[in-house]
Amino acid sequence: MSAEWFRVRDSFDHSRVPHLVQTRWGGDPQTVRFISSAYNIVFRFERDGRGYYLRICHHALHKLEKARQVMHFLRYLAGQGVPVGEPVPSLSGTYIERLPGGYHASAQCEAPGKRMTDFVGELAVYEAWGRSLGLLHAASRSYQPDADIDYQFPTVQQFWRNIAPAIKQASSQLQQVYAELSDWMQGLPPQDYGLIHGDHRPGNVIWDGMTARTIDFDEPNYHWYAADISRALLELWNRPLEDRVVRRKAFMRGYLREHAIDERWIEELPFFVQHRALLMAAWTLQEGGSPGRAYDWALKRVGW
Repeated sequence: MSAEWFRVRDSFDHSRVPHLVQTRWGGDPQTVRFISSAYNIVFRFERDGRGYYLRICHHALHKLEKARQVMHFLRYLAGQGVPVGEPVPSLSGTYIERLPGGYHASAQCEAPGKRMTDFVGELAVYEAWGRSLGLLHAASRSYQPDADIDYQFPTVQQFWRNIAPAIKQASSQLQQVYAELSDWMQGLPPQDYGLIHGDHRPGNVIWDGMTARTIDFDEPNYHWYAADISRALLELWNRPLEDRVVRRKAFMRGYLREHAIDERWIEELPFFVQHRALLMAAWTLQEGGSPGRAYDWALKRVGW
C-alpha cells in the first residue's frame, strides 16, 4: 500500500458518512458505526432493520476502473449463486459511488455469522468451506471481464516479477527459495488456471453454521486455482502433519463436489503454500515492515 493511501485514509472525514449513507443508500444515519481502516475504510449501517457494510476507498489504493471491474466480477458471482458478500446498488442504481477528493464507495449486505478464523479448528466446517470455494472457481471459469472497463486483472506472474527487487535485498535464504519457486512455477501446466479470489484466508470468509461466504474481493488475479486452496489452508501451517492432512482432505471433498481439477494439484500444495508465504513476506518488506511468521513459512516447505 502506498504512502499516499495512508495519508488520504487517515485524513478522511468520518463525519461525512452518516449523510452519505442516508442520501446515497437510504440508510439510517443513526446506525452508522466505524469498523476499521486496516485496508479499506469500512462502516456498518442499517436500512429497514437489515445490516450493510460501506467500503470507502481512494484512487491512491485502487483506481476507480479497478473497483468497477472487481464489482463486475463480484456481481457475476452473486448472480451465479456463489456464496459471497452480496453487493447492493445505491439509490441511483449504481454499485460504486464517486465521492469528492478521489474517494469512491460501495455497499454490501451484511453476511450472517462470524469470520472463519473462529472455526479453523473445527474439522466439520472444512468440507462446507471447500464446497464454497469450489463454487466460486467453477463460476470463474465462465466469467468474462467487462471489455468496456479500462482495467485488466493482474497475473501471478506479474506479482512474482514485481517482488524481485525486494527479494534481491532480502536474506540469501529467501533468495534461494525465490529461485527454486521461479523454476517450479515455469514448469506448471496451463490447465486449472483462471481468475481467483486472491486472498482466500479465514479472515475473508464468514461462516453461519451452514455456509461459508467469501468477502473482501480486493485482489482478484489470474493464478492456478490451487493458489486459493493453499491460502485457505495456510494458517494450519503450525499444526502437526496429520492434522493438516485430515483438514485438507475434508476441504477437498467439498471442493471437488463443485469444481473438478487435476489430482496433481494436491501434490503441488506444499509449493503453492510456500509460494504464497514468500509473496506475503516480500510485500511486507516492500512496505518497510517485518514479515514475521510469513518469513518462517516461506523458508520451509511442509507437507499437506
